[in-house]
Amino acid sequence: MKIMLIEDHKMLAQYLKTDLESSGEIQVDILENRQELKKKLKEEAYDLFLVDINLDGLAKGENGLKLSETLIREYESKVLILTGYNLDYYQEKAKEIGCSGFISKEESAQSLLNKIRNVCLENKTYFPPKNHLPEKLTETELKILRLYASGKSRKEVAKESFMSTSSLAVLLNRIYSKLEVKNYQEMVQKAREIGYIDPF
Repeated sequence: MKIMLIEDHKMLAQYLKTDLESSGEIQVDILENRQELKKKLKEEAYDLFLVDINLDGLAKGENGLKLSETLIREYESKVLILTGYNLDYYQEKAKEIGCSGFISKEESAQSLLNKIRNVCLENKTYFPPKNHLPEKLTETELKILRLYASGKSRKEVAKESFMSTSSLAVLLNRIYSKLEVKNYQEMVQKAREIGYIDPF
């Protein structure tokens, strides 16, 4: 099996490569920088991509879920998310875009190897059991939430969202209700815990 590991922590990537290749059944290529991805995809056929969510060290602002979506949509690739950000929102997003699984970096190398084998050879999928997720936010509600979390004032958020402050207040109350919070601070904190706002 041939795998590409997309992980921006070089030491961890090297450790995983060594550990996985010690089985004798897997060859691992580590993506060194984002610019070489298209070239590698033209030169090599990969059975699976192991992708971290936070890839800021690979390219500023790089998001592993967006990259995974591209790999799945444009290259019909199998992708396993391997991350330390074990948040419900990320799990749901990974499932929604067609990933084959969502695996915590806290798992053992042997467990990861077994899952890789099962995804590649038997088309199995691996997602942790769902925790209670609040009612899903709409794209507009997510935009409002992220604008607030970036430090914008109510007037600025209303202006950027093309709505009046009274319409914004109604929408904000709907967000509070869905997230089961009472104020702005709780809203931002809960959004980070769920994964609506990147914690990194």
